[in-house]
Amino acid sequence: MIELFIGCSLLLTNEITEQSIDDYFLCNHLQDVKQWYGLTQQYFGDDTLKALTVMSCESDGKITALNVNSDGSKDKGLFQFNSKTEKWLENNIYNKELDMYNPKTNIKAAAWVVNNVGNWSWWNSSKHCWGRYES
Repeated sequence: MIELFIGCSLLLTNEITEQSIDDYFLCNHLQDVKQWYGLTQQYFGDDTLKALTVMSCESDGKITALNVNSDGSKDKGLFQFNSKTEKWLENNIYNKELDMYNPKTNIKAAAWVVNNVGNWSWWNSSKHCWGRYES
């Protein structure tokens, strides 16, 4: 773990700029999710870096991430799919039960949403974390 910190710290040069700080924070985000790079790249292609950043902001790369919302719905897995969205995907898109704790299922569903709904707005609640990395 110390190696990762040192590696990201090398991005902060003697002249600290807003860009070098952003690069440092992006590097740290990506350390949480680097194990998911291959699978994410398979489904997101050119959007892989953004997908990994959103994933880091949503779950820190933890496949068992779970958050319970005030309405009783649950956000699950790497991209924190809400249980209501999961049901919608099951009934209207996949026509089968989904396991959002399965990394491949979660990443594939996230890519489907981005590619077919057309944007990243389903993750706007964490945009304060990942939005600064948008190009």
